[in-house]
Amino acid sequence: MTFNAQGTDPVEALRPVDLEIEPGEFIALVGPSGCGKSTLLNVLAGFITPSVGSAYVGDEPITKPDIDHGMVFQDYALFPWLNVIDNVAFGLERQGVGKQERYERARENLSLVGLKDFAENRINELSGGMKQRVAIARVFATDPSVILMDEPFGALDALTRRFLQHQLLEIWQRNRKTVVFVTHSVQEAIYLATRVVVMTARPGRIKLDQKINLVYPRDFTSDDFVHQERLVYDQLDEELAKTFKLEGGAGTFRD
Repeated sequence: MTFNAQGTDPVEALRPVDLEIEPGEFIALVGPSGCGKSTLLNVLAGFITPSVGSAYVGDEPITKPDIDHGMVFQDYALFPWLNVIDNVAFGLERQGVGKQERYERARENLSLVGLKDFAENRINELSGGMKQRVAIARVFATDPSVILMDEPFGALDALTRRFLQHQLLEIWQRNRKTVVFVTHSVQEAIYLATRVVVMTARPGRIKLDQKINLVYPRDFTSDDFVHQERLVYDQLDEELAKTFKLEGGAGTFRD
């Protein structure tokens, strides 16, 4: 896949990527900055049309954004002129859900993320972690078949990030939606995902597709968890060296 802006040479963002995701899987994409993780996610969301190849949900080609492919962004993408519950109900209104039902469903999903007491608050009255919980509730409320998450916890402090990881896992285990989750944190990827997909330096392609056979909830300090981390980092170190142009792949890298 290539991109070019006016007056610039085309940039190859992705090499051919062959990735099949089963319903209910939680896939984490990791790789060096600029390797095409977010580009791949935007293709799945229908925001970008690939220059070569196709993406499908089931038998249906992805040609444009669809409310059935819910997206959670790092910067929340909430509507500041709406209160919390109206943000969560927004997608339901677009689906044609009646007022009473959409507010019931919005409140149910706010309860799932621990924000039922903030339903009438304005968005600017919330902390960053609370805003991200609203964004998660909004996506789950519309009952999409696929949920796409682009570094949703990347801008949060460590404690809030850990809390939201727990909450996301609880919600996912309850409804087993298909999730594709982009992150720069190997630890986060292994903690959350059923599979971790490692991408190469740009132009991105799949270098490792690692199934994570660890029981939930996962212990960061267990030998099995650390072993999985080591496997992923062993693949990433060479790609990070390419990104930073280190001679001979010298050095190792950790979050």
